[in-house]
Amino acid sequence: MKEKKSNSIIVISLIPVCLAVNVVGGNLASALKIPLYADSIGTILAGMLCGPAIGLLTGALTGVVSGIFSPIMLAYIPVTGIYGLAAGVLSKKKMMVKIPKLVVSGIIIALLGVALASPIIALVFGGITETGQAVIIAVLRAAGFGLLPATLISSFCTEFLDKLLACFICYVIVKGMSDRYLSKFQLGELYMKRKKLQIDFDDDDEEELQ
Repeated sequence: MKEKKSNSIIVISLIPVCLAVNVVGGNLASALKIPLYADSIGTILAGMLCGPAIGLLTGALTGVVSGIFSPIMLAYIPVTGIYGLAAGVLSKKKMMVKIPKLVVSGIIIALLGVALASPIIALVFGGITETGQAVIIAVLRAAGFGLLPATLISSFCTEFLDKLLACFICYVIVKGMSDRYLSKFQLGELYMKRKKLQIDFDDDDEEELQ
C-alpha cells in the first residue's frame, strides 16, 4: 500500500515536469519561428511511461497552461490531448520499445495531429500560426494552393518532423532512466534493461533444452 502511494506521488510529480518541458519547448519554437511545435515531448513521455489517461491529462493541461501565454492555444487542447492518449496506447502495445516501431508510432501520432490540427489552423485561424509553419503556408498559397490544401501540406511536413523527433527524444530519455525509477511507472517495465536481460537469458535456456 505504501509503495503504491509512493508510485502515485512520483507519477503526479512527473506531470508538472512534462508540462514545463512542453511550455518551454513551444515558446522556444514560437520565438525562433522554426517549422516545429516542440510542445509535445513531455506529453509523449508521460504517455509512454504512465499510459493513455495520464498522457491525455498532460496533453490537455499543456493546452490550458499554454493558453495562459497565448490564448489561441486553447483551441488546440483536443490536439495536445490526443498526442498523449495515442502515445499511451502505442506504448501499451509495445510500439515504442524499438526504433523501427518507434518510427511507426511517430508517424501515427503525426497523422492524428494533421487530422485534428489542420482544420483548426485553416478554418479558425486562417492559416496563421505562431511557428514557422505559417511561412510554409504562405509560400504554398503564393504558389497557387488553396488555404486548406496548403495547411494540410505544411502540417504533414511540420507534424512528421516534429513528432518523429519528439518520440526519439523521449526514447533516449526513457532509456537513460534506471530500472529502479522505471519500475515506479505503470508502463515503465516495458523499458527496463533488467527485464530485457532476463528475457534473453530465458531464450538461451530454451535453446539449450531443445
